Amino acid sequence: MAEVPTQSPPLSTPDLPINESVHAIYQEPTRSLSWTYRILFGLCCLVTGMVQITVKQVLLSNQVSLFDPIHHIATFAIIGTLGGIAGVLISPLAGAISDRTTSRWGRRRPWIIFGLCLGTMGLVLMANSYSFWPLLIGEIIVQIAFDTIMSATTAIIPDQIPTNQRATVSAFVGMSPVIGGLLGVILVARFSNPAVDPTRGYLVLLITAIIVVVPFFLVLREERLPHEAVPSFNWKTFSTRFIVSPRKHPDFFYTWISRCLIFLAYIMMNAFLLFYLRDAVHYANPTAGVAIFNLLAGILVVISAIVSGIIAKKTGRIKIFVISGALVMMVAMIMLALVHSWPVSMAAALVLGLGFGTYLSIDMVLAVRVLPEATERAKDLGLMNIAIFLPLVLSQIIGGAILTAIPGAFGYTVFLAIAAAFLLGAALLIIPIKSVR
Repeated sequence: MAEVPTQSPPLSTPDLPINESVHAIYQEPTRSLSWTYRILFGLCCLVTGMVQITVKQVLLSNQVSLFDPIHHIATFAIIGTLGGIAGVLISPLAGAISDRTTSRWGRRRPWIIFGLCLGTMGLVLMANSYSFWPLLIGEIIVQIAFDTIMSATTAIIPDQIPTNQRATVSAFVGMSPVIGGLLGVILVARFSNPAVDPTRGYLVLLITAIIVVVPFFLVLREERLPHEAVPSFNWKTFSTRFIVSPRKHPDFFYTWISRCLIFLAYIMMNAFLLFYLRDAVHYANPTAGVAIFNLLAGILVVISAIVSGIIAKKTGRIKIFVISGALVMMVAMIMLALVHSWPVSMAAALVLGLGFGTYLSIDMVLAVRVLPEATERAKDLGLMNIAIFLPLVLSQIIGGAILTAIPGAFGYTVFLAIAAAFLLGAALLIIPIKSVR
């Protein structure tokens, strides 16, 4: 992946004590990282997308259809919505807590370990759930666990990744939901039969999650944050730091809304893809269809991200890739909305991958560039990650409402047309950003 120039004005570090060890933690990293580190970090970042997308696309949807075949869409929407709310709440909170963590193991490592242990409990519970309440509790636990991991891992980018390597790593982290989701769907489809018994699929996800996360601990090194660097805790001060002013930080604000709309459109389509292929396209094996769709999209994501990185290096521009990526994704949604056929669905997967890869190659670079404070990187990235988790909630509400109110294929047409409109809005919101070209 070609590097995109990412030099930006230094982030402010208010109220830091005059202490060299503290300044070393918050200053921009300069030490180049080995390929081993970057590969293991990239694999670790796959875990959140792998678990959450596979659960939503394949396991949860099939599981709900088995125990509630009549009201499966509404039940799926309720469980997914409440799980998504948990993610919205936990991401910035977990990030803020990790920013204040003074463990001798570092600020991020303890929370990655915590998330993996809690996620194990949640996946085991979901694997053995055959009714609404246990499945809902398991989904909430899984969301909390893997969103905590995501908050900690994304903060490692400004913590440890030097500027000259940040574009490559950021692009891979941006693509990790798609690549991780593709990996999860393929593994679950290959080693289990979710339409008959989703239990084995959850266990496949759990084993894979451990395999991709644990090796990163072999190379992760963190400086301990001194206790004196952390101000005394005050609920009022702590809570107000979760509010980002559109007036003081407009670029952060516009980036956040645009990111939210792009992921909302993408998650809307993905969350109901199995139902779309089954009820609108009438594809014979919708579980396999989801895997094929994601495979085609994933291949184009990687290819377009590489090409976009090369072009970005030559032009030094960022905004154009977000705008063009959103507009290409919009074309894919229109294709799916207007023509309900398997060949068009496969073509739309390619177009979607082309656009999403273009966007994801720059997404995290842009997010890191607009962070307000160096001392609160994980919290601010947690707020930025709400732009992913909030769509998990809204997609279930929007999809459940539309597809329940408008049954049949036309409901999917309306649903996907709305997704296309969100992508158009996301592209337009990038235009006012001033701190990047």
